[in-house]
Amino acid sequence: MKKVFRVIGKIGKGVVKGVIDTALPNVKHSIKMSEPDLPDQKPKFEIDFVRLITAVTVWILLLLVFFGKVKFADVLDVLLNLLKNV
Repeated sequence: MKKVFRVIGKIGKGVVKGVIDTALPNVKHSIKMSEPDLPDQKPKFEIDFVRLITAVTVWILLLLVFFGKVKFADVLDVLLNLLKNV
């Protein structure tokens, strides 16, 4: 019986983590800490601003579509117009 609960728990954790990965912007790959070259230096953060801004923008668009403030068709129209101009 314990094995069944463990399997159900693992599946549940996987589902929750998948939803969180999708719902929240994934910033762990955008912000990295670099090790210093010299021992007396402090560690530095390397931030990929383009990737970070894109992740946050997509997250905000998803929330706006979810709450009905923006129509999904409008978002697709804007994306298609931007892609045509490139």
